[in-house]
Amino acid sequence: MTDIELTADERQELLTLLCSLIQHPSENPPGNENAVAHYIASLLQTEGIETHIHDVVPGRPNVVAILKGQKPGKRLILNGHSDVVPCGDGWSVEPFAAVIDGDRVIGRGAADMKSGVAAMMYAAMLIHRRRYAFNGEIVLLFNVDEERVNLGMEHFVAQGVSADYAIIGEPTSLEICIAHKGVSRTRLTTYGTAGHAAKVRDPDSAIDKMARLLPGILEECQQVKQKTHALLGNASMLVTTITGGSAPNIVPQSCFIEIDRRVLPGETRNDINASLLTALQPAGLTSKKDYSLENYLFIPASAIDATHPLVDAAERAVTAVTGSAKKTVFEATCEAPFFSVGCQIPTLIVGPGDLSQAHVKDEFVCIEELHQAAKIYASLALDLLR
Repeated sequence: MTDIELTADERQELLTLLCSLIQHPSENPPGNENAVAHYIASLLQTEGIETHIHDVVPGRPNVVAILKGQKPGKRLILNGHSDVVPCGDGWSVEPFAAVIDGDRVIGRGAADMKSGVAAMMYAAMLIHRRRYAFNGEIVLLFNVDEERVNLGMEHFVAQGVSADYAIIGEPTSLEICIAHKGVSRTRLTTYGTAGHAAKVRDPDSAIDKMARLLPGILEECQQVKQKTHALLGNASMLVTTITGGSAPNIVPQSCFIEIDRRVLPGETRNDINASLLTALQPAGLTSKKDYSLENYLFIPASAIDATHPLVDAAERAVTAVTGSAKKTVFEATCEAPFFSVGCQIPTLIVGPGDLSQAHVKDEFVCIEELHQAAKIYASLALDLLR
């Protein structure tokens, strides 16, 4: 394990890098990652690291940088997303000012996940500057649209991806996360016929139809809880929104609910869709005529064996830097399954910042975790590619 230390100047440089990333707003929606992506690319190119910008859609580019070793060998992907959620109200500071408050940095994206991006960038910069020896390739991928529908990751993997390892820099408080639940989101829409509420003798109400379908959905919610996983616990399903009708005196022409389903390893989109359709059958309504189901998002669960060499290497790196390492699970959903399931690449999640800071006002990251993360990523990369 290569012992990586940062000088006082390097610690300040990394802190400044994080602040600069925060100061390039990249809220999604609307999806304005362009400025921060070009900043990332420009900085890496200035360092002499091969860097490419790929527009996923106009004005929303992924950044891909490649650091090549002395000889051919294994490939490691370091991944983070460049978008952040909207700020919202109630902040005590300007969200994009990157305010340094004692031992922490406050700003939108400080934890989720520009600190992870900064640490990965700086790890690559250190390896390049110090000319550390390694074989193979380190690939940095900073993708757009993680906070919505993953356009950036879908674009990246569609080009064909092969690697031996992948590390996602989401906020884990530097704990090594070896599994997380996936997510499936489905919109159930019922259809009626609009008419005057006082004149229609036998109203064809979309809301009435939804009321007939809901008991089956709620029963399925209870059944889903019976599915369990040794690390991740139980699956879950919840109706999270309901919208219907247009005015108090009009027979509702449409009604829809959205269903959030948390997915365990091995569960597929087809499995979940089939279970939902079965749950709707007792209502006696007709698919397409009375209702429709649209599964508009599916991200499978991700897991890696606790004894995998990637996990062992991560334990060595984290222990060397922090004094101890903890293996756990990631409570949110992230990009990991695009690698682990879609590309069969062993993948884990480890990064600076606490997940409880994601998406909240006055979001912050501890500066020491930022510095530790850069050292962990650099030493882990060198260990895996030695």
